[in-house]
Amino acid sequence: MLATVFLVIVVTLLTGHYFLVERPRRLAAESASRPLAIPLRQLVNRLPAGVFLQPTFTWGQVRPGGDVEIGVHPMLLSLLGPSPKLEMRSAGEHVDKGDPLMTVGSGERRLVVRSPVAGSISMANATPPVETEWQSRSDRTCVIQPESLSNEVPGWMIGQTAIDWSREQYGRIRDHLLERSADPQTGLALADGGELPVGALNQLNAADWVDFEEEFLNG
Repeated sequence: MLATVFLVIVVTLLTGHYFLVERPRRLAAESASRPLAIPLRQLVNRLPAGVFLQPTFTWGQVRPGGDVEIGVHPMLLSLLGPSPKLEMRSAGEHVDKGDPLMTVGSGERRLVVRSPVAGSISMANATPPVETEWQSRSDRTCVIQPESLSNEVPGWMIGQTAIDWSREQYGRIRDHLLERSADPQTGLALADGGELPVGALNQLNAADWVDFEEEFLNG
């Protein structure tokens, strides 16, 4: 009799522990591991001091010696998902303005990011000196020794101009992606508030990736 009572108590305690402690812990961990549908607007409404944007969806920061640190706009990386893959040209290579500089992607698909400046790559896979609140989720950048920085900087965007440009591009991208996913069965699933979710490009097909690159990354 006592053994039966003891067994019932143990089972009751284990069941209670599972439903009150273990199961909520597992659900929380599972939820945390999923891509969060955060509003991408949070990535476009601010810009660290001293950081320029270029139409190639890159950002640049001029180092004291005149070299330029180049990274990918975090909005573009967010469109690729929580863990975008990034590959770049090697140190010592020369690039012309508009040449392929990096590829970013998810799974087997890639987008080509082009160089906003001509010069020699002095460092690849560098760590960007950008404020963490805006820093891209990929912390890999490259450093370029520009051929003629003085001719390039006037065409780059900084401050409120850069923020306004990012907002405009967000709107263009949202319209572009929604237009290509009009089918309600396979269309783009927006985040709360109708915002673009993290990994929005992964909801579209390979042809849509080609259209996206031609429309937004050949600037």
